Amino acid sequence: MVKYKRILVKFSGQAFGQKGGAIDRSGVGQIVLELKKLRQAGVKVAVVCGGGNVSRWKDANAGDRVAVDYKGMNGTLKNVDALSAEAKRAGVPAVVYTSFSVNSKYPHYVYARAKKDYESGKIVIFAGGTGYPFFTTDTAAVSKALEMGAQIFIKSTKVNGLYTADPIKNPKAKFLKKISYQKIISEQLKVIDSVAVALAWENKLPIRIIKWQQGSVVKAVKGAQLGSLIN
Repeated sequence: MVKYKRILVKFSGQAFGQKGGAIDRSGVGQIVLELKKLRQAGVKVAVVCGGGNVSRWKDANAGDRVAVDYKGMNGTLKNVDALSAEAKRAGVPAVVYTSFSVNSKYPHYVYARAKKDYESGKIVIFAGGTGYPFFTTDTAAVSKALEMGAQIFIKSTKVNGLYTADPIKNPKAKFLKKISYQKIISEQLKVIDSVAVALAWENKLPIRIIKWQQGSVVKAVKGAQLGSLIN
């Protein structure tokens, strides 16, 4: 029994390998197995792949922000290629769409086509972020979750949720099991982009932030109170 029948899940770049390194094939296999289980449970699934293992502005020492952002957007294709290939190998029906301004072997995103694929039960994978600089893949994920009619956006990342501060730097940081959209923006918590939170707030889309490990997304979809909930 699942709580959510329609979801969008974002896997951070770290789920695909370390920054600058090779794709972690076993890690990609774990993601596909998770998607397969969700599909078998009758859940409609859309996926956004992060690109932080390739490039992102906050990791750059200097340079052209626009150029760095475009590098990151193109970098998501590296992860999408791996995910698409593994899904095909595992017999999991999946289709990829890229944002309009990213050139690739995949078709550009067209709402009607993507929505039809989503409704048919295919895993719909979105690549290239929003296709524009200054926007993160978090914002792209919320946007596409809303377009697909998802009931929740699950951000699957390397941390187990939200804290009042960086728990590594500040051992007194408190874990936040639940927090409002307004508070996360006003307190400038950095685990998720504030633009994405504002968009979700405006459209009443709940966000759950969980630590990626095998089985975690399935548990969250079934209603387990993992990580942190923003609503």
